[in-house]
Amino acid sequence: MFKSGMPVYGKDFIDRKQHLIKFNTFIKNNQHIMIKAPRRYGKTSLVVHLFETHKYNKIYIDIKRVNSLESLAKQIINEAYKYAGINGIIQKAKDSISHLFKQLKTTIKIDIEIAELTIETLERNEKKQIDEVEFFLYAIELVEEIAKQKNLNIKFAFDEFQDILLITDNKILDKLRSVIQHHQNVTYIFLGSIESIMNKIFANKTSPFFHFARVIELDGLDINELKSFCKVFFKSKKIIYDEFLFEIIAYLEGHPYYTMKTLQSVYYKSLEQSSQDITKQDCITALNEAFFETKSYLEEIIEKIKQKKYQYKVLWNLANEIKDANIDSLTLYKTYKSLQNLGYITKVDRGEYCISDIFLKILLQQNGDRQMFNERIEFKGLMLV
Repeated sequence: MFKSGMPVYGKDFIDRKQHLIKFNTFIKNNQHIMIKAPRRYGKTSLVVHLFETHKYNKIYIDIKRVNSLESLAKQIINEAYKYAGINGIIQKAKDSISHLFKQLKTTIKIDIEIAELTIETLERNEKKQIDEVEFFLYAIELVEEIAKQKNLNIKFAFDEFQDILLITDNKILDKLRSVIQHHQNVTYIFLGSIESIMNKIFANKTSPFFHFARVIELDGLDINELKSFCKVFFKSKKIIYDEFLFEIIAYLEGHPYYTMKTLQSVYYKSLEQSSQDITKQDCITALNEAFFETKSYLEEIIEKIKQKKYQYKVLWNLANEIKDANIDSLTLYKTYKSLQNLGYITKVDRGEYCISDIFLKILLQQNGDRQMFNERIEFKGLMLV
């Protein structure tokens, strides 16, 4: 229970009741959507849970895990052919085209001409007779063709969609839009963790994807729903807890990853000790454990930020609510935009920004390494005494 660091669904999925209803209404009615939220905000868990709960025909692709359009296309082709009754078609084609063709004739659940074209396309790709853009667009068209043949509507999720611009140039957006805008049997879900880039792709009037999908921002977990869940859960386990637990939940601002990590530590602590009662100190210890388990990751972020002039200073000022008169307004604006593009801050209002990661903010608020070396963290705004 309270799993962290992995997509969750079923009985392990917590909260998001209103989001689930809204997203399912869109997806059920074949409306393309774009979901944006910072990393570790549960986008993947939400979509996986939705897919599993409603037994949708689905394809899920994480673009962050590929390094080229070619490898992305191969993943898509593999997933598409599962609906035609063939698993691992890319590897089978690589092993033996003739053997694969014989297998297709006896087991394929779609028009054999589609399979013949796929084999021809795979051969052309191996011989470098087709460029990776054409190969990728063929893979996308294949999903629609197989869905049409099988009379299905396939829900196709692209996770970390903004990363497609890291493996190819932005011309791919225009080409991709020109293909998928005609699809009737595929519903697209685009997930992204860098808000500014996702906005440029889906909310900028000059972008090919402008008005293609409903744009939805995924906020943190609903604090009240999470509190209600914890009350029911701990009561079912006959665990008595200190009300300070709910102060920590609110303090973490609904951040899914950090909240689950802290609640998991609290729960496991109750299992380890002779008394299952959860004290205020147990809650504080759990929060500290969650923070220190994440600290090295946060320090890597800070080291990257320090490589760019002004970025660390601006971020530190933001965390500590300090206005620096030594940074001119134009430099400040450019630095804010840069940090926003990296996903470290979120725009709240005109000229107002907040740090997206609550633990990153806490780390920037510490007085020095000696304090953290002694594992004494100052959680500003949280009454620990």
